[in-house]
Amino acid sequence: MNAVAASIARWDTLARVHRRIESRVGRHLHQHLGLGASEFHALRALDESVRAGSGPLYLNVLADGIGLSQSGSSRLVTRLQDRGLVTTRLSSHDRRSVEIELTPLGHEVVRNGSPVVYRAVEEIVRELRAEGTDEDLVRYLRGSTHEAITHRVPPDSEVTASR
Repeated sequence: MNAVAASIARWDTLARVHRRIESRVGRHLHQHLGLGASEFHALRALDESVRAGSGPLYLNVLADGIGLSQSGSSRLVTRLQDRGLVTTRLSSHDRRSVEIELTPLGHEVVRNGSPVVYRAVEEIVRELRAEGTDEDLVRYLRGSTHEAITHRVPPDSEVTASR
């Protein structure tokens, strides 16, 4: 196989693995929290901005961060707001901009959803390994052993019980 064909094959593998992970993550999140993957990605982006000390995010920054159009992100934020997971307000610096912030319930959903996502990805990684998928990709997805040991992932029953 020439270099171009090999590169395309690797890209195809990565795209296929990404689709499998997103599908599994979406199913698990819907089952446990009633959320879609893009909704959870938005909540995580908002949570990470708080942890980084950035505070609320502007709608356009959130849209860029989760890979949706501004109108798609606006609809997503409206759904999250209707569920009490985020609040919005006009920016005090630029009255044309909307700032989005997690509510305490939104923070709780991120905390409860992160183990759900972790388990979904772990399932796919185990399947990929059994299928003989490129070991470098599997190793990258699995992360270091240290990460798995230092992050307590509660059993499924704990996540479901806290809904």
